[in-house]
Amino acid sequence: MRDYLKIALLILPLTYVSLLRAQQGNILRGRVVDMETKEAIIGCNVIEYDKDKRVIMGTITDVNGNYTLNVRNPSATIGFSYIGYKAQEIPLNGRTILDVDLESKTYELEEIMVVFEVENDPLTNVAQRDITSSRVKIDMADAMNSVAVSAGEALQGKVSGLDILSSGDPGSGVQIVIRGMGSLGDSHPLIVIDGVPQNINIGSNFDFGSADQEDIGNLVNIAPQDIKSIDVLKDAASAALWGSKGADGVLLIETFRGRRGKTRFDYQGKYTLNVQPPSIPMLDGNEYVMLQLEEWHNSRGVFEIPPEIAYDPDYVDFYNYSANTDWVEAITQNGFINEQYLKVSGGGEKTRYFASVNLHQNKGTTINTALKRFTTRVNLDYNVSRKIRFSANFSYSNSLKEGNYVFDPWGRRVNIRNMAYRKAPNMSIWEFDELGNPTGEYFTPIRSYQGEGTEYFNPVAVGRLSRNDYDDNDISTSFILNYNIRTWLRFQQLVSYLYSDRKSNQFLPYNAVGADWLNYLNNFSYETNSSNTQLLTRSQLYFSPRLGEK
Repeated sequence: MRDYLKIALLILPLTYVSLLRAQQGNILRGRVVDMETKEAIIGCNVIEYDKDKRVIMGTITDVNGNYTLNVRNPSATIGFSYIGYKAQEIPLNGRTILDVDLESKTYELEEIMVVFEVENDPLTNVAQRDITSSRVKIDMADAMNSVAVSAGEALQGKVSGLDILSSGDPGSGVQIVIRGMGSLGDSHPLIVIDGVPQNINIGSNFDFGSADQEDIGNLVNIAPQDIKSIDVLKDAASAALWGSKGADGVLLIETFRGRRGKTRFDYQGKYTLNVQPPSIPMLDGNEYVMLQLEEWHNSRGVFEIPPEIAYDPDYVDFYNYSANTDWVEAITQNGFINEQYLKVSGGGEKTRYFASVNLHQNKGTTINTALKRFTTRVNLDYNVSRKIRFSANFSYSNSLKEGNYVFDPWGRRVNIRNMAYRKAPNMSIWEFDELGNPTGEYFTPIRSYQGEGTEYFNPVAVGRLSRNDYDDNDISTSFILNYNIRTWLRFQQLVSYLYSDRKSNQFLPYNAVGADWLNYLNNFSYETNSSNTQLLTRSQLYFSPRLGEK
């Protein structure tokens, strides 16, 4: 046993020495320098490859160009590479020292040509940098992250001298005013999308002097995410191209188009909760009656108190006039916006395409107000040659707006939110009999101490029972041919076709308003169907010589 132990003690040191020598034999050292200057190359890559060109080990040279690499295979291939030098691959063949001279890699260029194209205005062919008229261009890249429903809402707060008026109800639309309100004619700007003027539906009873934005509807049925930029033309010089239609300013809307590259899909889904902020403090029923009595006493002294504010329990409508109703809160609800947007774009050397689909659902913060809109757009560009380009645009939109009946007493348009701030708070929403039992009907007296029931109506009843809906369909197609005859001469031919139809449905049931049986508002119903078509052709020749150039 002792003999075996002695033999083991002798073998272990010998094995350790042999392993140490083998390890020292796999270490590769060397220096990498420039072939011409013999200066050290700092940071040169030194890589060990196997027979299949796979990287096994690697290191870099130090400030003196020296390196040390632990090589796994003495017969491996060592690669040397550095930016600006020709790479080398050298078989090791068992060597432990390998110095390398790298040859610099240079290219002599005869000339460098930088080609760029000045962006010109698509209508006037004038370079953007040379335009001196009063106009503002807004990049709509931020619209993807906004909750704007229309192009008008997307412009809010972005252009000086541009006023945006809106009621806030879904689909109620906005009114855009450039350079202030005009006293003659309409005061909305001309809308041009991709070079095509748009039609805006305006109610026949629209009063431009009072600037009521309810009759304008949505500015244009286009998804804000489809808009690339909007040019606001403010002065007469910039809008002169559009004649008298541009007297109140022009909005030039440019949509996205396809770009050269692989097909790209983009999807965006948004859900936004809308909460109405607290309204101004209002009197409750008790405070309102108390101030009414003080006013009557101060102005008339002793008088006969109207039974509606006398708090007489024997009065047959005592329970209908002894409430504490918050009318503003009664017609207010939490709203939301649900929007889904998908677009695809791409193109090659000749053909480029852009297509999008947008679904927008908007529930308003006022009861019985909502908007559902579906839009789709396709833009195609085809380069026949370097001089001829053909473009085609198609868009379709369907909008369904749900709203409340709007009263028009004495030429003053009054909706349920207007009435919520005027309705007496001591009046009840629901009707009670003389014993205080609910009848299940809304309280809509024909006449009260405030006035007629058709003028001071129950806003909750009108909001829950009436209808004021609009269903709009819009189709737009356009074809554009551009022919660059010379560098200074270009011809453009445009043909566009617009079709729009609107269906409106208004209904006011008898139990939503206090009116006698002879009043026309009892079960008032009104339905319209209208359509409009527009065919536009435009031929333009752009002449832009470079004066002073030879």
